[in-house]
Amino acid sequence: MVTVAANKKIEFWLRVVLSALAVCLFFAVQAVYWPVIISLIITFILAPLRDGIQRGLEYCLHRRVPKDISILLSFVVLIGVLVIMTNSIVKPLIGQLNLLANNFGTIVERTYDLVILLESDQTPFYIPDQVKAIINETFVKISNYGIDGVTNLVKSVFAIAGTVVEFFVVPFITFYFMKDGSKMLTSFIDLYPENYRNHLYTYFREVHHVLSRYIRGQLLMSCIIATLTFLGMWLMNVPYPLVIALIAAVTEWIPIIGPIVGAVPAILLGAAVSTALALKVLVFYVVIQQLDGHFIMPQVMGKVISIHPVVIVIALLIGGTLLGVAGMILTVPLVAVLQVTCRHLWFFSAYRERMLKENGKD
Repeated sequence: MVTVAANKKIEFWLRVVLSALAVCLFFAVQAVYWPVIISLIITFILAPLRDGIQRGLEYCLHRRVPKDISILLSFVVLIGVLVIMTNSIVKPLIGQLNLLANNFGTIVERTYDLVILLESDQTPFYIPDQVKAIINETFVKISNYGIDGVTNLVKSVFAIAGTVVEFFVVPFITFYFMKDGSKMLTSFIDLYPENYRNHLYTYFREVHHVLSRYIRGQLLMSCIIATLTFLGMWLMNVPYPLVIALIAAVTEWIPIIGPIVGAVPAILLGAAVSTALALKVLVFYVVIQQLDGHFIMPQVMGKVISIHPVVIVIALLIGGTLLGVAGMILTVPLVAVLQVTCRHLWFFSAYRERMLKENGKD
């Protein structure tokens, strides 16, 4: 009996190690994990739409409808939304980005002149020589790489399906995630002994809950912040409001420091027009961030992710070092999954005993 129990334990941990190695291999091959991650994100976004279409069709037709139909219809809705966004947002956005690239040198010169003006004898501001050297070096770098940065921004935003392979692979993977995702999960869990399966189901259910709530909530928050930012910049006549709104939407995915980084280009563009406009933009961003932190985020995200800010900052540094901006964006969901994983590993016995009691097996 002891030998049989020991063999089962070895078999269990062997499967755990192989699963961990499979995850490491998955993340080691970038050509594989980015299409899968994008497909997962689209799946989390479209899943409620798929379920709503499924219920609506069955209610109207009074009979069961194949899931494939609701999935295809949700894809049609997604394509329709993308077409509308392309015509109403993307085209003007590209025009503003091209205009910004052409005028970037002039904007940098105006902003630099404003910094010099602040240090003149006519103003009470004093800028130490060390700070001036940093500012000068920063403006030189901005002048040299600014246009390339704008161009790279366009490429980054519209390069999700940048290759023909990914363009076809992402919809294919997304379709089967939406159709057979639960079956895939069940097949994986069935690899493990029966007395561990309930615990694994609970673990993956919690991970799914955290990721789906986070992705949908973060997407909604980005849309709200981008809309408010665009309206604010447009009403204050700040140049390139669509570009600023896009930057705000992207940086909203980076916690804590993202909104601060997103505010800098808007303030600089406002400063290129006038000091008064720059101050108005600064006040606007302070108000927006207060609304975001105290009203929008609690309503949208709730308590789905509770991570201390210090942990988030450290994770941001690690993610940025390993994967750049993409790593900073993926930091919070990865830390949230790690949090769930650690809770289950550290308190595995407690979870198992609770489930045995619930199933009446104790």
